[in-house]
Amino acid sequence: MEAPTASESGLKPIILDELTKIGTSGPWLWKIFILCVTPNILNGFHVSSYVFLGALPESYYCVVPELLAAGWTPEQMRNISTPGNTLPAHSCGILNWNYTQLSQMDFEEAFHYVQDLTQPDTVSCRQHPENYYHYEQDEGVSIVPEWDLVCENNVWRTTVQVGLSIGKFIGASLFGVISDKFGRKTAFVGGAFLYLVSGFLTVFTQNYFLFLLGRIGLGSSASGLFYAAFTLLTENIALKHRSWMSIMFTISYPTGMLILTLFAYLLPMWRSLQLALILPGLLLIVHCYFLDESPRWLVSKNREKRAYTIVFGKKPNVDLIFKASKKVDDPAIGDGEAPPSNIATKLRNSFREFAGLFSTWTLRKRILICYFVWCVTSMSYYITAINADNLSANRYLYVAFTGLVDIPAYIIPIFILKYTGRRMSSFGLYLAAGLSLLAVLAIPKEQSTLIVAFAMFGRFGISAVYAVLTLHTAELFPTEIRNSALGTSSTMAHVGSMAAPYIVDLLGLIAWYIPTTICGASILLAGFLSLLQPETANRDLRDHVQQEDEEKKASA
Repeated sequence: MEAPTASESGLKPIILDELTKIGTSGPWLWKIFILCVTPNILNGFHVSSYVFLGALPESYYCVVPELLAAGWTPEQMRNISTPGNTLPAHSCGILNWNYTQLSQMDFEEAFHYVQDLTQPDTVSCRQHPENYYHYEQDEGVSIVPEWDLVCENNVWRTTVQVGLSIGKFIGASLFGVISDKFGRKTAFVGGAFLYLVSGFLTVFTQNYFLFLLGRIGLGSSASGLFYAAFTLLTENIALKHRSWMSIMFTISYPTGMLILTLFAYLLPMWRSLQLALILPGLLLIVHCYFLDESPRWLVSKNREKRAYTIVFGKKPNVDLIFKASKKVDDPAIGDGEAPPSNIATKLRNSFREFAGLFSTWTLRKRILICYFVWCVTSMSYYITAINADNLSANRYLYVAFTGLVDIPAYIIPIFILKYTGRRMSSFGLYLAAGLSLLAVLAIPKEQSTLIVAFAMFGRFGISAVYAVLTLHTAELFPTEIRNSALGTSSTMAHVGSMAAPYIVDLLGLIAWYIPTTICGASILLAGFLSLLQPETANRDLRDHVQQEDEEKKASA
């Protein structure tokens, strides 16, 4: 390839023109596509892995060692110690008898002895330090028996999934700053390093809190890999490829969920499964080696020589550099960029943008509705991802179905938006999802197949509406506060994802249908609230807040 001669504008137009060419076809296009899309499969591994890692045993109960040492059978022990007249599958408390005295008797004598006594209070199994839980589950199948994550510790089991959402929240902010300040590849490499360190920590640690720290790290690294790779891809490919490549990037996520199901089926031990999910991450080392920094980002940072080398595959010649640098040094024809702002200025600008979201009644109404619908949509997405046990579903099939329905759900909005506006598309998808999830209330629990079918249709609507929601939110706000609107709405989405595991595990214990009912009701409300937003399909984007007020006054 022959190096072109410098034009009056320096290296920048030469680089961008060539970037357009190689981003249209050729090996560079396919290299960046593969290197950016495949890591997102790793993100799909962990969103539903909790279903298998944190699988509850079919049965667990409190063991009183004194009675077993006296020769009692487990069933005899439970008949004496368990409150009530039946033996539940999951038992946390025991009756507060004098078990030292009862252990001096055989079972028949003890049974008749306690019949004549007033039944004592129920106490926690762990109130007596020598007691422990027995689990009807093969050793090593899940993290639950290893760290006794049941009963009073059940919240710590749920926090394992919450940790992933906390990590994503932290990572989205941290790696976003790194990506803008130090480069897309730098953020990607940082995410890859954190993924491997955190992943192997979760595999080999014997301590629960280190495992939880690893889960937070996996969530943070997922954000680092996702945002850096997606930005790098969209910045450097031609416009004609942007839509379908973006879809393929999104589809790689549920592809990871399908692979997770296969791994979980073949590797029932949780540490083996976690290792199988982390080992493919070693390929990230190859990605880091072959992945180039974004030429467009380099140009924006006035690092044209490196961008030129990446785009053309060789360094610019001396004459080209001289002409370009001479042009840049000429103040009469400079690019006119403002000097970099300090941190205080950036903070003031960020606060000004955030305050702008609430500067008028129109914008306040829009942003509050956005916060609610983003929160409940994310909450419902994650609830339907991990709700297998409450629906008495086969865990492997359930996770596989969640991945399968997501693939067409990410594609169909493209066609829906061609024929309907943003508002009606959102309402229709929310309505279908909400009614499907509420319909679960009318189905007997024994018909688990039908229940899962309605739940999956609800998930389809939730996944599909995400694409419309993001687009609609971006179009609702003027350019000067658009980034703040999307950023703060995304924060509310993380709040929803953090709440989801607690709703599934804690409220699901009260009644199996509560999580789907909460989803159905909140999603329906989100649908009706979306009707209060203006249609933006055929409207030019606004740049300033004042334009929104002027338009409202004109329409009035």
